[in-house]
Amino acid sequence: MTKRREFIFKIVPMAGAVAVLPRGAFAEVAHLTEADKMAVAMGFHLHTKDADQKKYPKHTEEQFCGRCLHFTAPGSEEARCDLFNKIVPKGGWCSGFSKRP
Repeated sequence: MTKRREFIFKIVPMAGAVAVLPRGAFAEVAHLTEADKMAVAMGFHLHTKDADQKKYPKHTEEQFCGRCLHFTAPGSEEARCDLFNKIVPKGGWCSGFSKRP
């Protein structure tokens, strides 16, 4: 009986820790490139000034990843984007830009 209790007291905390950790906590997140298929579809550019004004007439240079709602670490030079689930630079831009409140 003691062995069973020892097992339970060891395994239950480990199972709880695995359930609490975010998915992919140990995986490295890739950087987004302009050649990525989804990046092309969303008009992504590494620099906001390179965005196609004819195709995206509402784009302004004040719109960039660092000010976007989907940029997960405002203030940093690069962070994960919720739309692409990849690392993007602060100065990038895509058509999915949503102004951070």
